[in-house]
Parts: sequence; C-alpha cells; structure tokens
Amino acid sequence: MGVFTYKGYDKEGKEQKGVIEASSRSAAISLLKSKGIFPYEVKEVVTRKKRASFSFFRRSFSNQELAIFFRTLATLLDAGISLIEAIESLSEELKEDKKKLFLSSVVNSLREGKSLSESLKEAGINDPIIVSFVSSGEKGGTLVQNLEVIASILEKREEMKSILINALIYPVVLLTVAIGVVIFMMVTVIPKIVSIYTSMKLALPLSTKITLAISDGFVHYYPVILLSILLIILLFLVLEKKEKKRLDKLKLQIPVFGRLILYIELQRFLETLSSLLKAGVPIVEAMTSAIYTVKNDNLRDKLFRIHEELKKGKSLVNLFSREIKGLPAVVLQLIKAGEQSGNLADLLLKASNFLRTEVEVRVKNLTSLLEPATMLLVGLIVGFIVFSLLLPIVGISTIKNI
Repeated sequence: MGVFTYKGYDKEGKEQKGVIEASSRSAAISLLKSKGIFPYEVKEVVTRKKRASFSFFRRSFSNQELAIFFRTLATLLDAGISLIEAIESLSEELKEDKKKLFLSSVVNSLREGKSLSESLKEAGINDPIIVSFVSSGEKGGTLVQNLEVIASILEKREEMKSILINALIYPVVLLTVAIGVVIFMMVTVIPKIVSIYTSMKLALPLSTKITLAISDGFVHYYPVILLSILLIILLFLVLEKKEKKRLDKLKLQIPVFGRLILYIELQRFLETLSSLLKAGVPIVEAMTSAIYTVKNDNLRDKLFRIHEELKKGKSLVNLFSREIKGLPAVVLQLIKAGEQSGNLADLLLKASNFLRTEVEVRVKNLTSLLEPATMLLVGLIVGFIVFSLLLPIVGISTIKNI
C-alpha cells in the first residue's frame, strides 16, 4: 500500500484535497472516483521503500498535539475500537496533509503486521520514552494506561517549558524595548545634537565623547556591527556543536542558573524513570530510556556512568551522591528510602515533584530579581546618555552666568 495526496472536485464542483491509501496511483484514482471525487492531481508521497523518510513529519506535531493524540487514542481503545480504526478516525479529523501522512504511515505499518511501537518509529517518532512506554504497554497488555502516561509526561514537559518562558517574557520584552530606544537615540537624536556641539566648538567631557563615539559607530559602521553580531552568533552555534560537552559543563557551573539547569534536567529524568518503572520496565532498561530526556551532555555522561555502575549491583543513591554534586539532601534521602523499601518508583516521583517545586520557587525568585535589575540597568544606560548630552549644555549655562 502507498500513500497519495490528491486534489480534485466533488459532484457539486467544490475543490477537495487530502490523503488516500491505495496499492497504486491508478487504484487511488479509481477509489477517489468511487467516493464521488474527480481528481486532477494525484501524487505518491510514500512507498514501502521510502517510509523511513518520515522523520520530518515528527516535527509537525508539538508536544501538546502529541499529548492530545495519545490521550484520545487511549480513550478510543478503551471504548473497544480497534487500533487501526482509532488512528484512521483521528486522521479524518486532521486538516494538515503532513499530519495525515504521518498517521497513514502508522496505519500502513500496522496493516503489515508490525507493532504500534515499530510503526511509530517508522513514521518518525524517535523519542525513546514514547517508544519504551508503547512497547511495554503492548507486551504487558497495558497499552491504554501507558498511552495516558505518555500524554501526561508530554503535558508536564510543556508545563515546565511554559513556566520558564512566562518567567522570562517580561524581562526580555523590557530589555528589547530598552535596546530599541537606545539605538533610536543613537541613530536619530544624538547626531542632531552633535551639530550643535560642533558649531559651538565646545570642549566635551569624557562621558559625552564616549556617547558621541558610540552614536557615530551606529550611524557609520552599522554594517560592521551587524556582521560582527552575526559572526558571534555563528561562532556560538559552531561551538555549541563542536564543544557542546565543555559548554554544557560550564552551564552547570554558572552561579544561580547552573543549579536551576541541574534541577530542571534531573526533575525530567526522575519523573520519566519513575513512570517507566511503574509501567513494569526493568530499572536498567528504564534508565537507558530516561537518560535521553536529559539535554545537557555533561550531566548525561554522569548518568550513563551511574547506569554502568548500576548494572554491577551498586546502590543508586551512592552513585547519585558520588557523581552528581549539588543534589538536595531530600532527593538523596527519597532515593535511599525507595531502594530500601522496594518502592523506588513512587519515591522517585516524590523526588521529581520536590525538584519541580524547587524550580518553580527559584524561577519565581529569579524573576522578582530580574525585573528590577533590568529596569535599573535600563535606567542607568538611558541616564548616562542623557547626562552626557546635557553636561556640555550645563557647562555653557554656567559660563554665561559667570
């Protein structure tokens, strides 16, 4: 079976477009005509040999959309609808062709006898957490429950992201407006004042000379400034790829922000590990999947070392205490209690919730400091510019009075 996009007209003359599955192009045209659609364009998008090329369709779904998809799929399966019928019904509700093609790829793989986890991987879902949960659900007969857990994990990821974004919106907007105001003054206001100073042949103080020099740079050398900014961004992107481990290590060492990054990464890791253990995944295998939720390479390497030592039967709490510095004592106590009581999954979740609360408190405190600090910085910059421009005028007034 192949997947085809089509454009055509129905019996009422209205244009129709969408996606259809058929064994060949001619079969797709015949099938469309039987549905009362007369196509003028039919293109094959996916063949069996090309189905692995679906990775870009994964990007067409946000975490929130994937969460809705998995939760709705769980509801349909719980209602007794077959897996293929459930996914096809979800596909009919979609308007975007890319998303329809994604689900069509999943359905095609299922019809070939492949499992849902294999079908999702072929369609472009490479998230090890999603694949692990679906696979364990299929093996243990808990697919519906595991799909609900996947949806919850994806929703919590979005919640954490929104907490960070909302906290930074105001300072970033304020700083952006301030930079815009300063550039406007440098480019339009200050050059007009310069002509006054020049005509009067005034001896300018150092602060005024600095301000005028910066303004002159913005006016006459803006291509160089823009090119320099672009080169700095490109250099950072190159270093981010080639020296990612070193940069990630430095990120964890930044005062205040380093600890916040550590807590965010570990919160996501512990929450995922807890969910995988509750789903019946063995701890060694669960850690392998959970580690890939960590984006910081330096921290990921530490977790891989813990993973290797864990295979040898060593204590998880001792490994965490040795490898990861800066963990709150409460988290270590919860992990220790989980190992001793045999209730590791639940206590890992408590540790994750503790870290989530810590992140929220720290972000809130950081925001409360960033806002006045940003306003103070803006005030100092604008104040310096105004002061440097008024100083020669004040000097003129003083001379006249004398």
